[in-house]
Amino acid sequence: MSGTNTAKAPNVCLACKARKRRCDKSLPRCHFCAHRDRVCRYQYSTFDGRQRSVGAPVRSSPSRRSSSSFGTNDDACSASNSTRNAHGQPVPPMSRDQTIQGSLCVEARRLLDITGLYLDEITIRYFQGIGTFVPMVDRARFQSQLLASEPYPQPDFALLLACMGLVISSDKLPSRPRQDETFLGQDITLYAATKALMAHVQALCPPTTRLVQAGVLISVYEYAHGYPDRAFVTIGTCARMAYAAGLRSAPALTSPMSSQTEWDSVEEEINTWWTICICDRTYLCDVKVMDQPLGSVMPSGGSRLPLEYQDFRALAWMGSIAGVAVEDLDSPKVGSFGRASQAAWLLDDVLQGMSMKDPDRKQAHLIECDRRLQEFLATLMQQSGGDSRMFCVSIALTFRTLFLLHETLLELNARERASDDGQIRISQSALDTVTKMVIDTAATHEHVALTEVDRLPPSFMYVIRAALKHIQHSQSTTPDPQLLASLKQFEARWGASSGSILSTRDAQNCGFILSI
Repeated sequence: MSGTNTAKAPNVCLACKARKRRCDKSLPRCHFCAHRDRVCRYQYSTFDGRQRSVGAPVRSSPSRRSSSSFGTNDDACSASNSTRNAHGQPVPPMSRDQTIQGSLCVEARRLLDITGLYLDEITIRYFQGIGTFVPMVDRARFQSQLLASEPYPQPDFALLLACMGLVISSDKLPSRPRQDETFLGQDITLYAATKALMAHVQALCPPTTRLVQAGVLISVYEYAHGYPDRAFVTIGTCARMAYAAGLRSAPALTSPMSSQTEWDSVEEEINTWWTICICDRTYLCDVKVMDQPLGSVMPSGGSRLPLEYQDFRALAWMGSIAGVAVEDLDSPKVGSFGRASQAAWLLDDVLQGMSMKDPDRKQAHLIECDRRLQEFLATLMQQSGGDSRMFCVSIALTFRTLFLLHETLLELNARERASDDGQIRISQSALDTVTKMVIDTAATHEHVALTEVDRLPPSFMYVIRAALKHIQHSQSTTPDPQLLASLKQFEARWGASSGSILSTRDAQNCGFILSI
């Protein structure tokens, strides 16, 4: 058949699409796939979301298609039923494991289609937004795996993509009121379906780094939506999976590596573990019952801090990296992720002090923690140079830790007959100071667009509520409307539940009325 009479597909094939190559769209195989003796698959979407085979008639559709490049229901069925390859030679049927993996990928694809977002849009927005304060996924490794995994990625990777879509999709309609029942219903349905898929993958596949990362993103979604108790349970499950998967957590200060691939894998595992440790302790601050064991073990003070990915790329070929120890709090060579890890390490020390039974020993320990936290906060403010956004996670976590610490000291002295009046005044003054710092930090968010809120950690929403709670019970601090404005900004982005600590409506009922 001549080139002019060759049948053409209306869309490029999946292989060329994933590699961003020019595709001649020839049937049954394009030139690129034929030249490399590859299976060539074309993908079609109709208005109702069902997939059509190559031979079926195609109608144009105004619907927006997801750009995910992995298989569809018809692809999975045809692949499992196919008995001949592109050359007409018989091939064995798919194994049961392959069929299961294909089904899981199809379900992940369906969830991505529900978001109405292109795959490229999801990945870009994730790494430019939420990925900045949850930096566990190495973008270079992720992109390489994405290109190499078409048309059927492994179920754990497909689930990670679906979880990225979940945390990104909740702000796709910022102009629609979060109280819209249809919008909220779709959001809840997508969350429930994603969590169900997570359970299926856990039941059918061994634990991996990608599966753990997917679980962490689900916990971030739950925490950001105002459900810290759910998030705490989810992150605990992630910790157990990380142990079972054998993820490496804290190497020595110098760790020789044999190859770039090993460097990449080890650093991503370390960053994933640190993310679990940070989230585990952050969520615990706001659960209803704090007397619960953590799922993760905090690395010792002598362990190396996690590396920022940009620094890691520059140093990886040196054969070893002399990192900064966790306990080196005043080191100037620590990035945003390292500072967040140090803040979580300090919080862990406070939590240990809170569990002490002897009141005198408990108070002495917490007072020492307070001194270190204030010194660390001063270092953060000096290093940030007035712009708190770079260290927003560590600053927010330090604020939250100080609130928790001094509330505990006040409660401890209230229970003791021989209370320390001097310590009570110190704690009340410290809470006033932290509240004022929270107000100043919230003022820097005034002109942040709703689409840019993803760059700010949801933990700051809980910090604002802690500050409002202190204002509610104290007459020494004047209510500031900026706190309510910032809180509404976070609640508008995430549609957060009002059940945690103090919502905007609670604050307004207390007399902090603000017309925005």
